[in-house]
Amino acid sequence: MSSMPDTVTCLRVIVDRERQTFDIQWSDNHACSFPLDGLRRACPCAGCQGHEKMHELPDPEIFHLPALVRWENVKVEVAGSVGLRLTWDDGHNSGIFTWERLRAMCPCR
Repeated sequence: MSSMPDTVTCLRVIVDRERQTFDIQWSDNHACSFPLDGLRRACPCAGCQGHEKMHELPDPEIFHLPALVRWENVKVEVAGSVGLRLTWDDGHNSGIFTWERLRAMCPCR
């Protein structure tokens, strides 16, 4: 995973239920827009990825697959200074998306 400059921070996160996207605005004016279903599939926890793959980035193609689920109640909470914890409609919330991981997974890259 490439490292993110220390000076780059997250300014805003928006869960757009209508568009089914998870949008991040960064302090260097870069913006990321993840499809919610793709982000759920990319959960970094050991339960979703297995212990051997939980630190690897997902295949970028995961963000281009057709959505299997419509996510209506995604909750976002800050996980200390390291990133975000998302709680999904299915109750899953054990994956922490670090700031570096979110930036590295950006679908535009």
